[in-house]
Amino acid sequence: MDKKQKNFIYAGAVVFIALIVLIALPSKKQKENTTEEKITEIILDYANWSPISLVLKNQGFLEEELKKDNISVRWVFSQGSNKSMELLRSKSIDIGSSAGVAALVSFVNGNPIETVYVSSTPEWTALVIPSDSKITEIKELKGKTIAATPGTDPYVFLVRTLSEVGLSLEDIKVVTLQHPDGKNELIRHRVDAWAGLDPLMAQVEYSRQGKFLYRNVDFNSYNVISVRKEFGEKHPQLVTRVLAVYEKGRQWAIDHPDEYLELIAKETKLDIPVASLMLQRTGLSDNRLTEKQKENITKAGKALQKANLLDVDKNIDTAISELFNTTYFDKYLNNN
Repeated sequence: MDKKQKNFIYAGAVVFIALIVLIALPSKKQKENTTEEKITEIILDYANWSPISLVLKNQGFLEEELKKDNISVRWVFSQGSNKSMELLRSKSIDIGSSAGVAALVSFVNGNPIETVYVSSTPEWTALVIPSDSKITEIKELKGKTIAATPGTDPYVFLVRTLSEVGLSLEDIKVVTLQHPDGKNELIRHRVDAWAGLDPLMAQVEYSRQGKFLYRNVDFNSYNVISVRKEFGEKHPQLVTRVLAVYEKGRQWAIDHPDEYLELIAKETKLDIPVASLMLQRTGLSDNRLTEKQKENITKAGKALQKANLLDVDKNIDTAISELFNTTYFDKYLNNN
């Protein structure tokens, strides 16, 4: 065999080996579709102020979706947005519901989360006073005691409401209580006002044990769904599937208003008229994180900065850009 033939055979062998290697290597598309890390359980919160979470828990939509993968679902009750954020921070849940501004506050304070979906658009908070209170204007709250839960939408509502008339938290006495305790203290006349939250607020309204001092739907931030960032990075397809189930629950609520009302009344142990009051104030038309939500939560964040309740050196626009992650839900939309 002459030298020329040897070189030809050698070159052919090199090409053959290269082809084998290229075939063996996964393409970029294949890499993107690799199987996620296996898990056997996913943990979510549910809350009386987050009605679609109650629909999911009651109807078993998520359990049905995940049973083929042998993934069980565990539900953990959350009393307020602050508790939901604590559960996410401590890795006690993987996905949780909260007010949009509560997610922002927690994120700015170092909680590694991503906000991925809008569950509902509620007017779930207002300032409530005892039914026999003589207070008629916000400015009369100066020097009064007000029950509120830090890290929640009602607390932010209180801050923004006081600011409207030139007052701050220093002008009042805040009694730090979880929402149910705040309601009870209002009824017992142990506080002058309460930064209320539905459905507890609806209970007080319906029983006429309290009345609204101030309402402002624009001071309410959205009911959002957030995921632990680490969990989302490890299980992106699973997060998208969970959001698809949230969509199923939201659409079920829209399509079955009577059953939806009965379900919420049952889950929250409320009388039908009380549950109805809450749901009348809870819109279901939003599901995507858009400029509308960004503007709303930005204003709330800046109000907290002005009140020195949030890191004043943090750029709120940047924080929200880092917090909001629409890719999980966009993937769902692209597949439907």
